[in-house]
Amino acid sequence: MGRTDISERNGSGRAYAAGRGAGGRSAAARGKGRRRRFPCVVRLCLAGVWIIGLLAGCAGTGGNAPAGNVAAVPPETEAPSEPESSPKDPEGSEPVKEPVHHGVLIGGNRELLTDEQMEAIFNYMDRYYETLASLEMKELSDLFASSVAGQIAFHENAWEYMIGMRRMQEADLRLDEYLYRMWILGVEEQEDGSVDVDMAEQSLQRFAMMPEVTSVYPGYWHDFQLVRENGRWVLSGHMQWEGTFWNMMKGYQDEDTELLSDPERIFGDRKRLLLSQVEDDLEKRRQQAAEGGEPSQTTEPEPAPLHEYDREAAVAYARAHVDERSGEWHDYSGEGGNCQNFVSQCLLAGGIPMDTDGPERWKWYGEALSDTSEEAGCTLSWINVDYFYAYARDNRGSGLAAQTDAAFDSGQPGDLIMMGTPEDWNHMVIISEVVKDENGRTIDYMICSNTTDVQDFPASAYPSPCRSLIRILGWN
Repeated sequence: MGRTDISERNGSGRAYAAGRGAGGRSAAARGKGRRRRFPCVVRLCLAGVWIIGLLAGCAGTGGNAPAGNVAAVPPETEAPSEPESSPKDPEGSEPVKEPVHHGVLIGGNRELLTDEQMEAIFNYMDRYYETLASLEMKELSDLFASSVAGQIAFHENAWEYMIGMRRMQEADLRLDEYLYRMWILGVEEQEDGSVDVDMAEQSLQRFAMMPEVTSVYPGYWHDFQLVRENGRWVLSGHMQWEGTFWNMMKGYQDEDTELLSDPERIFGDRKRLLLSQVEDDLEKRRQQAAEGGEPSQTTEPEPAPLHEYDREAAVAYARAHVDERSGEWHDYSGEGGNCQNFVSQCLLAGGIPMDTDGPERWKWYGEALSDTSEEAGCTLSWINVDYFYAYARDNRGSGLAAQTDAAFDSGQPGDLIMMGTPEDWNHMVIISEVVKDENGRTIDYMICSNTTDVQDFPASAYPSPCRSLIRILGWN
């Protein structure tokens, strides 16, 4: 892959930057007076996952709902209750660099916040990326109001999970470089003088394991709540639409963090559970490797498929449609997630035909659900992770030939990785590149995904604790 120029730096010498986004969501979409809770729209989105999850079946990242894929909605308009696509860079905007801040602020609405309020937000972002770069925990309590111990505990444990998970991997997941830029979507001042801020971010990241590849987060949301304390602005609440945070808040998305009886214990227990799941998953892979890479499934292997899979075409399609959805297909980002729909499209681009024969079917001719052999409607296997996994595992005869639960280090570009937790496999991605060590041994994969939208991002840095490889063999 070509090396994207991300050399723009601010006066501090740190790299920051570039995002594409516009539109957004009004503060009203989050609910007023809930500054220490997870934002109201988060709860609505999770409700969408629970209610519509069977339909689209991709809850985003590792037990999470879509992390920041949102519709382009002007800040002054009412926004949808669920995300629809990545936020887009304000059209025609010029970057506005503020030397006092870390990072780049773009787009309009700059006048809605004071320099001191923006500094509180960019102080948080700077600390967050310093943590990602070093994989060493940074102090963050000074970024928050002294009265929000629940928010501090939530963020500390979320960051510690992210650090712990990445440090457990074989690949070096420290950041060599990173760039981000942010833009304001909406601001609402509360009666008590606090301020709710909706922002969007896009980031470019280069990991130490493969510094020549630029990993792209096309855009996701942040919700900041600011309060003035001891003469300066600090955070009284924050949520970012990213899988680490969705994993950490699972089960408490409708709770006020400051009313929890023991937030440090609650979020600490959640962090320890997730990290134990990561370790169990890594041990499973080590056992697979020790057994000679044999897949864990017990079914007898099928004969070689009659037709080859065009891996290059599948990966090319994936890279082209991480951020820009194809207009030929319905986008399920606001209906539980677009991840499986995206992966199914990639397989089709790679030559795997729709399958309407036999008891296992895989098709999309329209949004209406249909499990018949007719060329109409769509099967759940096209848009739902669980149903696609069952199709890939059980299909015989015509259609896709695949090997589920394959040895994790046996993947190739165009193969799939299912992600989630032991009780909730809910996300599907496609491998875009294989990462090998100096001895030629596979140590990681770069992947592309929808909801969350990422391009050429390390699979092992993705916040889901568990992963399972699905090898695409071809088709009959």
